[in-house]
Amino acid sequence: MKHGMIKTGIIGGSMNNQWASRTHIPVLTEHPDFQITAIGTSNMESARLSAAEIGAPLAFADHRALAESKDVDLVVVSVKVPFHDEAVTAAIQEQKHVYCEWPLAIDTNQAKKLTELAKKAGIRHAVGLQARQSPEINWLKQAVQKGDIGRVLSCTMHVSTHGKGGVTDEKSIYLLQKENGADLLAINGGHSLDALCYILGGFKELSALMNNNYPEAVITETGETIAKNTADQIVVNGTLASGASASVHIQGGVYPGFCLEIQGEKGAFRLSQQRSLGHVQFGGLTLEKMAYPDGSALLTSTGHIRWQHVRQSAEKDAHPAGYVEKAYRVLAKDILENERNIPDFDDAVKLHMLLDAVRKSAETGQTVVLN
Repeated sequence: MKHGMIKTGIIGGSMNNQWASRTHIPVLTEHPDFQITAIGTSNMESARLSAAEIGAPLAFADHRALAESKDVDLVVVSVKVPFHDEAVTAAIQEQKHVYCEWPLAIDTNQAKKLTELAKKAGIRHAVGLQARQSPEINWLKQAVQKGDIGRVLSCTMHVSTHGKGGVTDEKSIYLLQKENGADLLAINGGHSLDALCYILGGFKELSALMNNNYPEAVITETGETIAKNTADQIVVNGTLASGASASVHIQGGVYPGFCLEIQGEKGAFRLSQQRSLGHVQFGGLTLEKMAYPDGSALLTSTGHIRWQHVRQSAEKDAHPAGYVEKAYRVLAKDILENERNIPDFDDAVKLHMLLDAVRKSAETGQTVVLN
C-alpha cells in the first residue's frame, strides 16, 4: 500500500447499483486513505462505464479477476447475498482484505466457512453492520454501562418497513424468497437486533413467532403476482444475558418506523428514527431520556411522561452513507495501524446464530437457550 493508500476494488460497483452508488462509491471517493482502483459488475460494458464515471482505472466482469489484480488491496462485496460466498472466497484466496455487506452469507454454515478462511489467510475482514458507528448508539451504550438509568429492567423495540409485504418492485423480488438469505428477518431484523445487542448485550434465551400474512406479492411495475415464502410479522421475546427482559416486533408491509425504548430503575432512554424506512443503519436517529428524580416517573401537568432531548444525528448521518463513511474510517485504521475495531466476520457469525435461534423457536414453538 503505497504511502498508506488502500487500493480498493468494488464487486457490485455499478453506478446502477443503488446501494454502492449511494454509499461505498461516494464515501471511498472522498476518503484520503482509499483509492477506488477497480469496478466489477456482471457486465463488462457496465463495469467500464461505471469505472470511467468515477475515474477508476480498471474494470472487470469477473470477480475472480478483480480479486487477482495487483492493484487491489481491499475487496468490497456489494452484491446480492447469494453471491457473497463466491466473491468473498475469491478475495480471501488472493490474500486481499474484505469488506462484505450484511448478511455475510445465506446461512450460518457459509458464514462460518468464510470466517475460518479469513482467519487462516490473516486478512482484515469487515461486515457491514454500520449502525455500530452511530454516535447516538455509542453514546447510549456508554450511558447504559455507566448506570445513567440504573439497572436495566427491560427493552422494547419496534421495527417496521413498507417493503417485504404484499407489494414489491422488481429489484426487491429476491428479498421475498427465503432461500436468498435476505428477507425481513435478515435485513431489517439483523441490523436492528445487532444494534440492540451491541447496546445491551446478547440474548440468554428467546421465544419467537414468525407469520407470513402475504403468501403472494404484487410487482408494482407489471402487476404480476409472485409467490412469497418469507415472514412479514416477527415477534421475539426473551431475556438478555444481563437479566433484562426484551420484546421485539419486526413488521413488513406496514408504515415504516424504528423505536427502541430501554427502561431502567432510575429512568428510561428512547432511540427513534425520523423519516424512517425501518433501517436503523440509515441514521437520522434521535435520543431522548426520561429520569425518575424521586424513584417515580416524571410527568407533565397533563399526566404525560416528559422526555428530554439528549442527542440527534448530524445532518450527514441522516443519510445511509453517514455510518458507512464512519465504518471506513475504522477499517482504514485497522488496516494501516494493525488494529481490530471494525465489526468483522466473527460478529456476523454471532448474528447469524441469533437469527437461527429466532427461526428455530418460531418453527418449534419452544424457547431457545443461547450459549
